[in-house]
Amino acid sequence: MPWIAKFNETLDDERSKCMANQILRIDLSNRSYRVEEIPDRIINQYIGGRGLGAYLLYNSVPPRIDPLGEKNHLIFTAGPSNGTNLSYSSKTVINTKSPLTGIYLYAMSSGTIGHQMRKAGLWAIDVAGIADSPTYLEINNQKVEFKDATPLWGMESGEAQRVMLGGLSARKAATMAIGPAGERLLRYAAIMVDGPVYRAFGRGGSGCVMGSKKLKGIVIYGDGKIEVGDRDGFEKIRKDILSRVKENEQWATLWRRYGTRMSVDTLNKLGLLPTRNWQGGTFEGAERLSFPSHEKEWTWQNRPCGPFCPTPCSLYMEVEKGPYQGAHCDGPEYETIYAFGPSCGVDKLDAIIAANQICDENGIDTMSAGSSIGFAMECFEKGLIGTTDTDGIELRFGDDKAMIAMLKKIVSQEGFGLLLSEGVRRASQEIKGSESFAIQAKGLELGGYECRGANGQALQFAINNRGGCHHGYGVVARVEIHDGTRLQLEGKGEQVKNMAIGQMIADSIPCCVFGRQVFGSVDKNVSSLFGEAWSFDELKEAGMRIMCQERLFNMREGITREDDTLPGRLLNEPKPDGPTKGEVVPLEKLKDDYYRALGWDLSTGNPDNSLLDKLGVNK
Repeated sequence: MPWIAKFNETLDDERSKCMANQILRIDLSNRSYRVEEIPDRIINQYIGGRGLGAYLLYNSVPPRIDPLGEKNHLIFTAGPSNGTNLSYSSKTVINTKSPLTGIYLYAMSSGTIGHQMRKAGLWAIDVAGIADSPTYLEINNQKVEFKDATPLWGMESGEAQRVMLGGLSARKAATMAIGPAGERLLRYAAIMVDGPVYRAFGRGGSGCVMGSKKLKGIVIYGDGKIEVGDRDGFEKIRKDILSRVKENEQWATLWRRYGTRMSVDTLNKLGLLPTRNWQGGTFEGAERLSFPSHEKEWTWQNRPCGPFCPTPCSLYMEVEKGPYQGAHCDGPEYETIYAFGPSCGVDKLDAIIAANQICDENGIDTMSAGSSIGFAMECFEKGLIGTTDTDGIELRFGDDKAMIAMLKKIVSQEGFGLLLSEGVRRASQEIKGSESFAIQAKGLELGGYECRGANGQALQFAINNRGGCHHGYGVVARVEIHDGTRLQLEGKGEQVKNMAIGQMIADSIPCCVFGRQVFGSVDKNVSSLFGEAWSFDELKEAGMRIMCQERLFNMREGITREDDTLPGRLLNEPKPDGPTKGEVVPLEKLKDDYYRALGWDLSTGNPDNSLLDKLGVNK
């Protein structure tokens, strides 16, 4: 099995520091830091990235602590692909306890953070404590300076990153920072990366945790060289990936031209586009939100979200005319379009771009923000709230001006916006009669896949360790639609288990989910990075270990089978439209099948000690 440290014997000191399994531990409370070795066996068991982060978080954060308190940690992790020129290797992972859900959180961002970490000789950066005044960190290789961020406090994220970069700009250092939303402790605040061309650790409120630590941001630079274990094997795999991209030119061209936005029409035709706070799955304005209809209307530019991507799917867009003239953003991506578009009944892409820009500059998760407004619109139309509650704003589906006005209230946490800034679950607890259509799981607003009629996707939302996430266990809907099994019950547990394990592996390497179609044999890829053979069975075991480690964190927070659930609307209200009209989610049967597939306890929905012992996971 691969031990990175074995290669150090033949490297000089400068290069070997980039191969070592090192973690930089930073304590903001006393402005100190130290570098430690991560035991080889941990890399062997958890690969890196998401897996390494899950292990470190479980062993760093005590049970039941306040997510905004001194004992919570922000742990950034890289993996074996970072720092190399492997295609689709631009992802970095963050792990923390979520202030939105109160449970385990991991989030991923594109950009250059992971590459600079590895070049600085680091697989992880663990930030603990609370600074006594606004601070940002400058990490130059493994030297840390604690900088005064008082002049940056209140700045938009992109402007703050420009100032932080300072003299390191010529060295192409990586940056990340919170915006005003994170400073105000908005529960779904994000950490924005490599601004002003924004990427983000978007979901679950990591930006809120950073704000609670009075940490404005981090700039990091490394000048080491990364050596892979098997250079010849790595070069063959790298070239094979590029060859497969050329062989799939139609697929590659679509991704370069439209990116995730092309999902809008496809999902709408399948009845899987959540509309008006998930009252249905088809949206009459979907065609107006598809990018081809705007190709000649606005300024746009195709660009990658990180280095070494042969299919850059991110588009910079700027609105040239109309009420939102001048609005711009990198995107909007499908999930942002879903949240501010169909979920709010809005069919104006320029309004969605304006909303995306507000979220980016202030540093908040577009999905939770849009979903919260869509939820409030349904509450308003049902008479559960009125203009006296909403600061005079008539929150009706399809009203883009009302949507933007309420988003600004959320960002500033003023009036009714303060309640919506707490997320859908907390808002529904205050608005009586709204609980059944509060579209969240474990406190996290659901991703944009209507799952009445997509049983695997429904199961994935319910059992996901970070809550209602579309990414963490793979987008099962796309697979079950393709193979025609979306209404089946039998075998769904095995299908979701296999997709989840695959996603755990990909996020630990880490690699972009959109490159998996051309990534090839993952065991060969990992073997070339480490220099010794990993079998696919060993990788699958690592994926299962990571899944159990994440669940163990949640078990300590009191999570059981009862918490693996979905909103009442999806369980009890038959879907009113689309090809799967009349369907509801048969969740309990799906959960039984899933727990059996994992070998977990059916009554608690948790792994038992015998499985944990077999995997070498310590409780």
